[in-house]
Amino acid sequence: MAKQSGVACAGLLLLCSLPLPAQKKIPLKAIRFQGAPQYTQQELLSAAGLMPEARLSSRDVKAHAKQLNDTGLFEVIKFTSDSKMLLFNLTPSQQLFPVHMDNVPLAPGKELDEKLHERFPLYRGLLPANGSMLEGICRTFEEMLAAKGVKATVKAALTSGLGPQKLTAMNFTVVSPAVHIGRIQLAGVSSGMEAKASLLASGQMGNSFDTENTAIGLQHAFEDLYKDQDYAAVQVDVAQGDPPVVSGQSVDIPFTVKIKEGGIYKLGTIDFPASALVARADVQKILSKYPAGSGRPLDLFLLAIRDAYHAKGYLDCSIASHPSFNEAAHLVNYSLEVAPGLQYRLASVKFDGAPDAMAAKLKLAWKMASGDVFDESYVSNFAALAQKKDKPMTKWMQTVITTYDVKADPAAHEVNCIFHFAKAAQGPR
Repeated sequence: MAKQSGVACAGLLLLCSLPLPAQKKIPLKAIRFQGAPQYTQQELLSAAGLMPEARLSSRDVKAHAKQLNDTGLFEVIKFTSDSKMLLFNLTPSQQLFPVHMDNVPLAPGKELDEKLHERFPLYRGLLPANGSMLEGICRTFEEMLAAKGVKATVKAALTSGLGPQKLTAMNFTVVSPAVHIGRIQLAGVSSGMEAKASLLASGQMGNSFDTENTAIGLQHAFEDLYKDQDYAAVQVDVAQGDPPVVSGQSVDIPFTVKIKEGGIYKLGTIDFPASALVARADVQKILSKYPAGSGRPLDLFLLAIRDAYHAKGYLDCSIASHPSFNEAAHLVNYSLEVAPGLQYRLASVKFDGAPDAMAAKLKLAWKMASGDVFDESYVSNFAALAQKKDKPMTKWMQTVITTYDVKADPAAHEVNCIFHFAKAAQGPR
């Protein structure tokens, strides 16, 4: 029976069966991996720095296993060997995170992923919290930027709350030099809109560059500018230019904004869906409370619908507006589509920073019980309503600043609500 030997390093468990002394190399007929079917045998060989047929000592095997472990993609690596095969048993890590690029001036997407996969065979768009692959991708980004004439330092850090879905992701950032929005070249702008569009463009230049959000942000900014002037059919295409403009202080990323203005249309009708879970009258009631001239009529109507659904616990509701154009009358009519999502209920409410006596009064004043459908409008109005309960409450609340957090759990569809009371600063007397 072959003698067993083992070694542990940085979360790695290696079980070896090597019948010959560690320094003596033996011919191996095959090297195989199991336990990680998402990777091909060739990819794993490449990541471990192994050749399909090799003469390896036990020390060599441990070194290659450590190279594979150092990627950070595996929790446990075990290997065994006999005269016919070297077999690696792999346990992939369950803690891998999506890639997010903060201000790295490279275009994310399929082409970049393919380049990273070519350099790092086990790259699949998800990364560990640390390891050689993470460090290697930072260096790769620096090399790609250097090819564009940008000498940059790129760092990676695990960051929460990124993007619209508040993801936890591995965030890559150019820590030096500063990266800004550069010159914005406009195309398709009519003489009537030239001054406004140029002013918007000049106001954006010099702002911080965001890899994933700058282009979409510019698109929305120009769309809003035109829609404010009743160009309801405007189309805006934003493209990042190349190469970046490098100075001693910063890197400026140029953009091209192409605009198809379309015609000018006045708002016609807004078709409210008959299947809506809230009545149009409720939406109109909310709409009437908005200050006059506080936004475009369609945007305000959509906001009122959202508020009406949130008052019934539908915090995940989404609303899509579909325009149709009456060219003869120069009117745009909209049909609406509402996806309510699931209903949320109150889990708990807390009053942080309130003295015991006041906390007791606040609990008595609070009427939404645990398990009730969550009404967001009740939360926003509660402080004002509570002040009317008695004079001591009114007097005390005039001395504090009241804020609140609504923490929704999308898995349980529950909401924890926390009110914060902080003593207001006293001005000079």
